[in-house]
Amino acid sequence: MALEGSLRDFDLFSLFNMIKIQGKNGTLVLSQGQEFVKVFFENGEIVGCDSNQVRMEDRLGTMLVRLGRLTGDELLGMVRVQRQTLKRMGTLLLESGKVTASDLQDALFNQATSILHRTFRWVEGDYRFDSMLPPDLDRDHFVPIPVDTVLMEAARIQDEWPEVERRLPGMDTPLGRSPKAQALHLDIDRDVSSMLDGTGKMQHGSSGLTHEQEIVLSYFEHAQCIKEIIQVSRYEELDTCKAIADLLEHGLLEPVVGAAPKIVRPWVTDEGFDSGPGDWESSRLLWPLVALAFLVPLLTYVPNHRGSMNMGLASLQAVDVRVVPEGPTRLRQAWALRMASPKDGGTLLAARLGRPLDGPNPVPDLAKVPDSMALPVGATPEPNAATRP
Repeated sequence: MALEGSLRDFDLFSLFNMIKIQGKNGTLVLSQGQEFVKVFFENGEIVGCDSNQVRMEDRLGTMLVRLGRLTGDELLGMVRVQRQTLKRMGTLLLESGKVTASDLQDALFNQATSILHRTFRWVEGDYRFDSMLPPDLDRDHFVPIPVDTVLMEAARIQDEWPEVERRLPGMDTPLGRSPKAQALHLDIDRDVSSMLDGTGKMQHGSSGLTHEQEIVLSYFEHAQCIKEIIQVSRYEELDTCKAIADLLEHGLLEPVVGAAPKIVRPWVTDEGFDSGPGDWESSRLLWPLVALAFLVPLLTYVPNHRGSMNMGLASLQAVDVRVVPEGPTRLRQAWALRMASPKDGGTLLAARLGRPLDGPNPVPDLAKVPDSMALPVGATPEPNAATRP
């Protein structure tokens, strides 16, 4: 049974908490405009996450190139091997000895939480939860993430994000190093090892900047917009934006007027080969396929309202039902709530959906009703006609 609706009626915090409490297994698809995020749950824990904007494995390669663990040519070679062998990028990196299993687990954890924390800032969108999991989940390298860990960090980010966003220009504004920054000698230039292993402490050195601020400043070799820096940064989106805001206030970064941001993708070659989603962007079939993808659902759309075959679930649609009338519709809703949450009769679920019950669910818990077909204690079944003498 699929659960779907709008994030305006059922926010992500309540949705994740419900999946955790009920120990669900399945895939949660979140959509906002043209962006889609998939979160995979097993026993109420997060066991995978992906986005159509930035695939996790693509960002993993980008981060390793930025950290100096891989060169652009090495990553390009791994992408070619991946397409030939259909192996995961993480498996190829482990086989090459470029990263350890612990490094890979940390990288996948950081990328998943980064996608999730950004998604929790959505104020509108749609969700759909299906009790199906893809068979190719990376269970060997992705350590399950407790939902509580994501919820607590997401709440902190939501509190701090408005102030950080106020200090920044638009996400698409090209930024570049100022003359002051170009003349500045960074401590990371003298101590490259601390940048590679990530053990550098956040202390001020001769440059007057923290280690984190120096790392973020090093990303602006060319004019780039903030959203591109976020994709390649080794830090969380909030921490990266904080560092950019500080660099702007220190006069080390400045908007570059009239300059288009240069997107640095070191694994792109003269052949036009790219490991990311851009491989098919230049195809002439792109926009016809996009138009077809929109037209087919519109032409085959069946509204999920009271005329739907599943009347019980349709009665829970907040956008459809404003006043639940007496009679069969109310009874169908009561049955649907009882089946969705047998313990409390769906009382909490109905409240979360914005349609609280007037009292206890009138539908009884069938698990507590005695079986009328069961024999009394101590009774023996009578022989049927076929076995009588």
